[in-house]
Amino acid sequence: MTTVLERPIVFDSLLASVAAVDDLSPHLRRVTFVAPRIAEAVTAGPDQRIKVLLTPPNGGPITLPSGPDWYPDWCAQPVDERFIMRTYTVRALRPEVAELDIEFVLHGVNGPASAWVSEAKLGDQVGLLLPFAVDKTSTKGLLHSGVDYVPPATSVRRVLVADETALPALAGILEELPAGVHATVFVAVPDAADVRPLAGNADVTWVTNGTLAETVQSTVLPFDVDYAWVAGESSMIKEVRRHLVNAVGMPKSAISFQGYWKRGEAHD
Repeated sequence: MTTVLERPIVFDSLLASVAAVDDLSPHLRRVTFVAPRIAEAVTAGPDQRIKVLLTPPNGGPITLPSGPDWYPDWCAQPVDERFIMRTYTVRALRPEVAELDIEFVLHGVNGPASAWVSEAKLGDQVGLLLPFAVDKTSTKGLLHSGVDYVPPATSVRRVLVADETALPALAGILEELPAGVHATVFVAVPDAADVRPLAGNADVTWVTNGTLAETVQSTVLPFDVDYAWVAGESSMIKEVRRHLVNAVGMPKSAISFQGYWKRGEAHD
């Protein structure tokens, strides 16, 4: 009998305090969080997903989740009493100083996270659900560890598509782009003032008018594209994925995609 050992993937929660707030552009704000245990946190990739936990609707304290059954326990609580939970990307992790950066999209106070970050100030606290052990030994392990950008080692020509909610992940991906790999990038932002320099060996098209999907569809892509990552609004990623498969001829297995929000629904 053969025993298959799997590396444990561990997420746990902590309270973190705001140490800095920086406006990167009219619609993007970076918040730096500090907490002693952040020094032990890890990431599986540049688009690492984590949870931000906010005060429940009734204004009560954030009760940090713990144990294997925390999610069903959270679901079983009355909606007014359970902490608000939203998914974000780790923009930067500095364990040596126990700091973590998250970049939030600013779009008014209609959603709880956007409302919170619009008023965020030094010393404010949130809960964070972070990875403390990940599995980088396989594609399956990486996906289960909370990342979607998992290109094959042989990939040298990539297409990356992101709206403003996926811009922090995109920026991290480009910073880690290996030498010899080229990326054709499409990124949509609400305003031309949100355009910013991005790292990496990449041809970047910024979309401030029109739709992201239409821009991708109207662009002649490199003939030898071997991997695509598409993230952002759910209808956009479906349209872009369909185009990459049907018009460009990419196999579905070569396309990673993640819906960060759905049009018509609060996504923060």
